[in-house]
Amino acid sequence: MPMNALSNAILDLINSVNKKTLTILGVSATIFVLGLAASAAGETKSKPFNSSTTPQDMLDLYKSGLPFKQYISLTIKDPSSAELIKQELGDSNIQCGGKGTDVRTNKAVCNQMISFMNQTCTVAPNISRNCEQDYISDYLLSQHLTELQQSKLSYITLARAASMNHPESIPDELIRLLNTTN
Repeated sequence: MPMNALSNAILDLINSVNKKTLTILGVSATIFVLGLAASAAGETKSKPFNSSTTPQDMLDLYKSGLPFKQYISLTIKDPSSAELIKQELGDSNIQCGGKGTDVRTNKAVCNQMISFMNQTCTVAPNISRNCEQDYISDYLLSQHLTELQQSKLSYITLARAASMNHPESIPDELIRLLNTTN
């Protein structure tokens, strides 16, 4: 009898553990599926940068917490968007590249543009020959810009570019961000 009771107790314990394990697995699977759905929704919400992108779109993406590198990796998959990004890389290089130290003295502009160049070129080094510029990493090191600051400044760079096509839709919050250097 005692052996039979012990066997039953062990079987009850195993069944209890199996039910708990199955419950935990079920809850985990549900959370995983919901996480995938939320991630997919976030990706579809972040449309590639194009001529219809507004400064508000860029501000919303920045505020969503989506890292700029993730956004740019999605954006450059679209060929027309990749062309716009190449143009912006060229404009950034013209503004803040060149020879001599005086070219990079406007920190309000160059912190943004060189951060944009670094973030984009890290994700897609072959997108433009402008990614080969030696001054990018030297400048960022000298300015002590963190990854998070560079992400913010990169979004600001694209918001500036979007404002060229949509000057009527520049939100006040973006103007405040544009007036900050990092």
